[in-house]
Amino acid sequence: MNTLRHIKNLFKNKFFINFINYYSFTLINLIIGFYSISYLSKIISPEDYGMLGIFGSILFFVPTIISFSANGLQSVEIVTKSKKDYILFRNTLFSFLLCSSMVFFIIAIVSCFYFSDYVFIIITAFFMGFAIVCTSIHNTELIQNAKATQFGFLSTVTLLVSFTLTVIFLSLFNLDWKYRIISLLFAEYIYIIIRFSLISDIWKNFHFHYDINSFKIFIKYGSPLMVSAFAGFIMHNSDRYFNLTYFGLKEVGLYTAAAGIASVIFTINSNLIKVFYPYVFELLSNRRGKVKIMKIILFYSLLILIIAGLFSLVINNFGHLFLGEKYLSSLNVIYLLCFSNAFFGIYSVSCLLIDYFKLTKVKTVIVVSSCSILILCNYLLIPIVGFLGPALSILISFIVMSGSTFFYSLKLFKENNII
Repeated sequence: MNTLRHIKNLFKNKFFINFINYYSFTLINLIIGFYSISYLSKIISPEDYGMLGIFGSILFFVPTIISFSANGLQSVEIVTKSKKDYILFRNTLFSFLLCSSMVFFIIAIVSCFYFSDYVFIIITAFFMGFAIVCTSIHNTELIQNAKATQFGFLSTVTLLVSFTLTVIFLSLFNLDWKYRIISLLFAEYIYIIIRFSLISDIWKNFHFHYDINSFKIFIKYGSPLMVSAFAGFIMHNSDRYFNLTYFGLKEVGLYTAAAGIASVIFTINSNLIKVFYPYVFELLSNRRGKVKIMKIILFYSLLILIIAGLFSLVINNFGHLFLGEKYLSSLNVIYLLCFSNAFFGIYSVSCLLIDYFKLTKVKTVIVVSSCSILILCNYLLIPIVGFLGPALSILISFIVMSGSTFFYSLKLFKENNII
């Protein structure tokens, strides 16, 4: 009876229900993502996949430079401001994003003259980056307001539409890799319209609000993070450019496919942290919950490492069933990147305290230091282990980054009298 009562109470727990909702949709997204990688690895060459990899690497940085990471303030403002004041903040933030995007669009156009072979990639990465920023504004509201079902449904349907369009363009009309990117763009913008006009009040309540003081706050908040974001870009994407420099576009494609498979762990990270951070932020706002937060960090660390190990074991035994034959040489890279993503997840959950107290300079120092280790390891390891060098370098740097963040977070408990 006690067990049944405990289970019944568990399903009444809002935190647990959100966890189940996020991971139900995460599982569906993983299946779609897996099938997408399998499909692409069988229908396009590693060289073409390499071009998608370069697109992805640029896209990693674009949303950050457009937003100056100022949208990181949004979750805190939802908690601390009244509804009316939050809407004013959101309008100011979105106005800032529009101004910033115009500036960086000009920069993107200019860069096309210097990188003429990548014009299509640069322009589409910019528009996709802006779409991601818009989507993140709505997603943050859904997450903070614990609307896990809506969040999961929208992300899953967007992913499914983009994959369906990819199959239509590449298989039915025999078009090239560029239409994979066009599919992503089309799906993202369709659902931005749905999000802003039908599901939320973002479009209804929006009016352009130019506030120079708020803009300065966004820039001041985001400037240190821009350095951190550039370092993060190097950490997550330098592997492609080291492969391009030392080997060639084919190796970039192989590595991109491997990273796509290993991103399963990254997806698990991001969705689990979405469940945790509203809860952790609420505890921190009351200056309590030290033991609970530590349990979350330690539990998560153990869980994600076990998942990475089990997933690597599955790939070792069954990877040949869904990965194209030309891509099988990247299996060892997959294993290393799985554990790299696991340690990045440990860093992300440990970093919740740093994010809450807005210690952007501290975060920047940690990331830049780890980035320096990554670059050094690449130069040392590639001549020794070859193609595995970039993946092994990432693993080492993420271990250092997660360890540094964890021990600094312990210090923050004491400094801020969190009991």
